Amino acid sequence: MPEQSHAVRNGIICASVTAASVLASWPFAEMGFVDDWSYVKTAFVFARTGHIVYNGWATAMLGWAIPWAALFIKLFGFSFTAVRLSTLPLAMLSVYLLHASLVRFGITARNAIVGALTLGLSPLFLPLAASYMTDIACLFCILLCLYLCQRALAAHSDRATILWLACAALTNIAGGTVRQIAWLGTLVMVPSTAWVLRRRAGVKRTACLLWIGSVLSVLACMRWFERQPYALPEKIAQGPVTGTMLGHMLAELLKVLLCLALVTFPILAAWIPILRSLNRSALTRIACILVAMGAASIVLGNRGSLEHRIMPWLGHVIGTLSIFSSTGEMLGSRPVTLTLPMRVGLSLVVMAAMLTLVEQMLAKPRRRNGSRAASLHEALWILGPFAISYVVFLLPRALYSVVYDRYLLGLMPLAVIMLLLVHQRWVAEQLPAVTVAALSLFALYAIAGTHDWFALNRARAAGVAQIHASGVPATSIQGGFDYDGWTQIEAAGYINDVRLRTPANSYHVNLSPLQLSEQCRLNFAEYTPAIHPKYFVVFEPMTCLAPSKYPPVTYRTWLPPFQRMIYIQQAPNISN
Repeated sequence: MPEQSHAVRNGIICASVTAASVLASWPFAEMGFVDDWSYVKTAFVFARTGHIVYNGWATAMLGWAIPWAALFIKLFGFSFTAVRLSTLPLAMLSVYLLHASLVRFGITARNAIVGALTLGLSPLFLPLAASYMTDIACLFCILLCLYLCQRALAAHSDRATILWLACAALTNIAGGTVRQIAWLGTLVMVPSTAWVLRRRAGVKRTACLLWIGSVLSVLACMRWFERQPYALPEKIAQGPVTGTMLGHMLAELLKVLLCLALVTFPILAAWIPILRSLNRSALTRIACILVAMGAASIVLGNRGSLEHRIMPWLGHVIGTLSIFSSTGEMLGSRPVTLTLPMRVGLSLVVMAAMLTLVEQMLAKPRRRNGSRAASLHEALWILGPFAISYVVFLLPRALYSVVYDRYLLGLMPLAVIMLLLVHQRWVAEQLPAVTVAALSLFALYAIAGTHDWFALNRARAAGVAQIHASGVPATSIQGGFDYDGWTQIEAAGYINDVRLRTPANSYHVNLSPLQLSEQCRLNFAEYTPAIHPKYFVVFEPMTCLAPSKYPPVTYRTWLPPFQRMIYIQQAPNISN
């Protein structure tokens, strides 16, 4: 009992540290954040009417996250901040559940804390925890399913085992409505757990019934979603496959592996000290593989600069934390904190740690005597099929488009669990001090980067407010991707996406962006025909636009350069 109470206390501490870190970043800005402007609008409509109404951008079903956010709207009134606040409890629960799962896998108290905080303080997790994106809610559903499956494994009676399995399946069926990939819990993780428990009376029969019920429920939900006006269900097969596309897919999968190593680096760093004990042939192999991986990323990758072939490898969240100079959200290039040489160096460190782990495993190390880690066989059976299925569902994105780093959030806890099990089983009972140092650096960067992202958005909102104050309508202002999305659905009711099928003939070709020169065309402009911009909020003065009467907006950041500006320009064919 004392050990169990300590585990609960440590889990609460990890969840509280995560929440404090999110709030410390001051994540307040009354405008969209990545894609959440679309989901916020759906939540607002539901709070007002009781109906789920899509607006041409959501490929996730959203499900229970909509009434959950509507509750916060009822309590605090409508604002972007109130809706985003609904994500914070889910982020805290996710960290708590990961800690609880680590303890149940036999991970020591100190290692479990490091593992949980590796997720909670990650530069991938923390910005999303401050948003109303569906990734955190999806992760919560996956971790809840894992925890309930572990309870089934630990149950002392056949009846309790069946009840825990049923609870895992049923909660995941409901939970997966927020983001369809979460349904891999009931479709894969629960059957995998049942296979481990197959010798218990009634488990096989119950598992079969649960799986059939899960498949039927998932098909019914997907069928409902496909028929909703302005919903965007994604198809797995999107067209023919060519050899070039297969090469692109392999490059994306390599980036997935490397980015997953990056986000779990605070634990992976435990293998850095082992480099000193490797023999010369192992060190030579590591050096050769580093060169080969660098060459492969260049050969298999799309045409482009070196910037996108080194850490963080995948775009969308981590790269926006003052790493990528251009993210497509606004015109122009932003200042960066991590320079190209710094990123190359960090990339080499991450890959070296990963290859050291591989070398150690190939050396067939002996299992440590007295290791408390749970059976790797059991962990692999529960987590392995789920991980493989998850990657399979990433393949269409890797084949036809690109994989975003936030898609790895569902794999990150599994990687944390396996790394800790391997280290505790074959290296040492406790993680070395270098892991705490790496975790601290990652946490500080995540907090500062999240703060700076919201500081930028507050500056953008202030810039648009300047223009509004002089009587210019919202539809005459281009504020950037996540600002314009809200303007479009407020003005027209939906995003003009070529993938729209319901209602028929919703999509209309938008040629208005062609009136601007190519370097001044925001990629998102074709989706927003309601916006006819006369004024533009940009990262830097654009030669294809004209100066305006509005002064730049200055804002301060926690990452260098500490003082930054955004600019307001106007179309070259209008006068002040």
